[in-house]
Amino acid sequence: MQENHRIMKRKLKVFWKLLKGAYFNWNRNEPWARSATIAYYALFSLPSLLIIVVNLAGYFFGRQAVQGRITEEIGEFVGTEAAESIEGMVANAALTESSTFAVIFGVAFLIFGATGVFFQLKAAMNNIWNITAKKNTVWRVVIDRLISFGMVMVMGLLMLISLVISAVIAALRDYLASIAPTVTLFMISIANYLISFVIITSLFAAIFKWLPDVKLRWKTTYWGAILTTVLFLVGETVISFYFGQSNPGSVYGGASSVVLVLLWVYYTCLIVFFGAEFTVQYALYKNEKVEPNEYAEPAIYQELERLEQRKGQLIDEKRIIDTLQSNSDKNKEEEKKREQEEQERKNRKEAKERNKK
Repeated sequence: MQENHRIMKRKLKVFWKLLKGAYFNWNRNEPWARSATIAYYALFSLPSLLIIVVNLAGYFFGRQAVQGRITEEIGEFVGTEAAESIEGMVANAALTESSTFAVIFGVAFLIFGATGVFFQLKAAMNNIWNITAKKNTVWRVVIDRLISFGMVMVMGLLMLISLVISAVIAALRDYLASIAPTVTLFMISIANYLISFVIITSLFAAIFKWLPDVKLRWKTTYWGAILTTVLFLVGETVISFYFGQSNPGSVYGGASSVVLVLLWVYYTCLIVFFGAEFTVQYALYKNEKVEPNEYAEPAIYQELERLEQRKGQLIDEKRIIDTLQSNSDKNKEEEKKREQEEQERKNRKEAKERNKK
């Protein structure tokens, strides 16, 4: 019993140490500014992202059913009014039957728009891992966009899985209601909560695994994803209560729905960044071998390269300064020599005048 107590105490100390390290680095990496940037991008990416997810999952369950489920989920965070506004944005941005060129252009625009937020999130993740892209070539940008689009597809897949499981639970609910009606509601609530927990954890694990340009094992991302999910669900309750009580978007009038979405994405990004920092601390604690992939390198390399370039610039600047200094010294010497010659001429002239007298 005492041994178990010591083990638990030691694990809590380690967990607390990892939390402190994660908070220190999280605060140092300016999460507030990065979260605001991603929230801004999300405002334009959200309609495209939801259209792709709705069409992907809607292929199996029907567009209206999927769209209603997403509206319901978003409504739990930002309220019914904001969720309906987002639903309207999706409906207005949806592709309509038109020419082939218009459809192709529309699909390309949707993909580009939907991947924008993940593209920015990827840059933030690289900053957390202290790595940078080697070169921003066209091919590299295409790869990053494909990875970001892969995350959109993962969201669609998770939504599809969620709908399948929800359908199964709904069928079981009717069956269990006839057997044990008193415990059915409690069991369904627990099942829905566990499903949400697993799906959200899977999404965060995928973000931590695939977005940064580092080679990570799934095992390394799990604990950070679990912590992020816990903070996300707790934050969901707090944010929903805050929005319900104070309605921070009310002062913006007709733009209140947009402001609520921005605030929701902003707070979510803060939580995701903290989870990513915790993943970094956990990897360091476990001495995990974490290396940049072939498209990236440690940020210190580029910093050293910039210092080397700056060193070359300083050497060139020193040469210029030395040349200017040398020219200045020569000019001073010539000026001094001219003054001496002028003084000698003046002295000789005065001497001649004295001799005449």
